[in-house]
Amino acid sequence: MDSETPAPESSLRVNFARAQRQLQTINKSELASSSVEYQSQAQALVKLLKTCTTQVDQLSLFSSNETPDDYSTSELKLLLVSAYLGEALQKLSASENRVAILEEAAASYKKFLLTAQLLGIVDKHAVDVEQLLIADSNASSDRSKASDPGRDRMQKIERFKKLRALQLSITELEAKLAGGDGAAGGKSNKEDDSDDDMEEVERDHAVKLIELKIYQVVDDLDILKGEMKMAQQMEEMKRRSAGNSEADGRSRPGPGALPDEASDGEWRLDSQAYHQIDPRTGRPSVRPVFNSKGQPTQPFVLTNSRQAIKDSVFRPGWALPTMTIDEYLKQEEERGGIIS
Repeated sequence: MDSETPAPESSLRVNFARAQRQLQTINKSELASSSVEYQSQAQALVKLLKTCTTQVDQLSLFSSNETPDDYSTSELKLLLVSAYLGEALQKLSASENRVAILEEAAASYKKFLLTAQLLGIVDKHAVDVEQLLIADSNASSDRSKASDPGRDRMQKIERFKKLRALQLSITELEAKLAGGDGAAGGKSNKEDDSDDDMEEVERDHAVKLIELKIYQVVDDLDILKGEMKMAQQMEEMKRRSAGNSEADGRSRPGPGALPDEASDGEWRLDSQAYHQIDPRTGRPSVRPVFNSKGQPTQPFVLTNSRQAIKDSVFRPGWALPTMTIDEYLKQEEERGGIIS
């Protein structure tokens, strides 16, 4: 192997450390979650964590035959990759494919919980992972419906208490780690024991971070359920709206369409879209034939011939004279209507 090419494990640890720093930066950011800069940072974090996930899978780090004591502190921290990926995916605010993004986040959370359960890190008194995954995979099953509300409430209370205790403990451990790093300098024989103590503090900090993330992930999964239902409803409404718009576009004739190019319903006398030719503009008039009381608002001709309608396109909507004034007077004189 080339000396300049980093080993897979060292490359993974470097990427994971970068992802941790980026996640902390985003969580402390004062930018609006919908801003372009915030979303750009979230997308970069998702890409980096997906790279870490691929590297973890390729190395096959975690096995059900091992316990947390079989892993080094740096390896144990890599268990958080799946949890961080789910958290980063939740920060994306893409309106398109929102359901797919939320489903991917839930899958990452479940992968983290299952791995933590296999290693025996999960506190079964506070988090029932098996029951949680059963309810998520088959929400309509009898087993999920048969959950005890009282037991669920007690588990939430226990999780909250454990969460607060872990947060306080992690804060104290981080203060010790920061003090130990600040005091690092020349080593003596008496400092060897303190170095061993710092390693224990660092490992305790890693384990407690994983335990804290377990409780946070359980709460995030509950939030994801509600958000996923809303996203599915929004997508269904968009599909229905798009379908209705497409159907309206197919049924509505163009501005210059002839009567036989439109649907028969558009040319009924009781339709509000019955067109007459406006003699002033030469364009079709959209004035309705009947008012709300069923009374005619303009003269019209009853016909069942489409050709007759075509022929009258460029004619006015009223009856035209059939004779001149002289012809009319002559006809009235012959009838005796005019006395000379």
